[in-house]
Amino acid sequence: MKKLQVTFLLFIMMIFAVGCGQANTAKEEAKKPDKIVIQAPSAPPTAPLIKLVEDKALEGSVEGGSIEFVIYQNVEEATTRVARGEADFTVLPVNVISKLYNKEADISLLNVNTWGILYLLSRDGEVKSWEDLKSKDLFVGAQGASPDVITRYLLSKNGIKEDEIHISYGTSPEMLQWMIAGKADTVVLPEPLVTQGLLKAENMQIAMDYSTEWEKINGEGSKLPQTGIAVRTSFANEYPDVVEAFQNAYKEALEAVVKDPSSVSSLIEEKLEIPAAIFEKSMERTKLEFASAQEAKKDVETYLNALNEISGEMIGGKLPDEGFYYKK
Repeated sequence: MKKLQVTFLLFIMMIFAVGCGQANTAKEEAKKPDKIVIQAPSAPPTAPLIKLVEDKALEGSVEGGSIEFVIYQNVEEATTRVARGEADFTVLPVNVISKLYNKEADISLLNVNTWGILYLLSRDGEVKSWEDLKSKDLFVGAQGASPDVITRYLLSKNGIKEDEIHISYGTSPEMLQWMIAGKADTVVLPEPLVTQGLLKAENMQIAMDYSTEWEKINGEGSKLPQTGIAVRTSFANEYPDVVEAFQNAYKEALEAVVKDPSSVSSLIEEKLEIPAAIFEKSMERTKLEFASAQEAKKDVETYLNALNEISGEMIGGKLPDEGFYYKK
């Protein structure tokens, strides 16, 4: 009888131990941060994030549902916040994410979402080929940033030497105003400024789609991975399930925005101060498509190699290693 009692007691203890183990595992799986901080610019890839936040898609991934959403004014502001570890998810140009990673920032590429928003516009259809740019004044926003470096890369690959063209720099909003005022006839701009320029500037036309020109040089199917989302690496290591939830929610929101821009245009006007009609029209030329870092790796490497040809400083002096590409 005593032997039977001991056996029964051991059996009960084993069940209890297994149950506690399962409870601890569930507790670990359910681990959530107290808050998630997301930062993004007033630009097309931010639209899905606004929808994601408004729809409370991540509410179950955070204790108390606390999401801090920051619209930053410039890249310097964003990178400062990254360097201080004050943002968990950040929308940035892909090359800037590479540069931060190579400088040992706590950051990894999570996904790529924007595959070309740059266009070259000319007045009266004067520019129809790269050759037509010779001896012209070309106005480009953000000297040393991706619009500038991609422009110089495309010029070089199309046989246009830098001394055969005069490039003037300013911010993209400045370029837009100069174009509207008739002071700039050949301008490189991103969406949604392209749409605004076509509506407000006299006789302006799109001469070049940079994503199309990129594909001509780098082979059929090559894509231009301009913008992505970076994740704070230590955050991703601590909360992999939250990162996965973010990825899925962002992908779903992006696909919804692409399918029906009008469904979020009033919200975008309220949050980003981009007129609803401008946003809807600009989405016709904004190439938004979700790809995880691993899925985008080949195109990203091609892109970073190209930028490195023109200015190694643009990517942090070298191609980033495997750790750059987030993998769960």
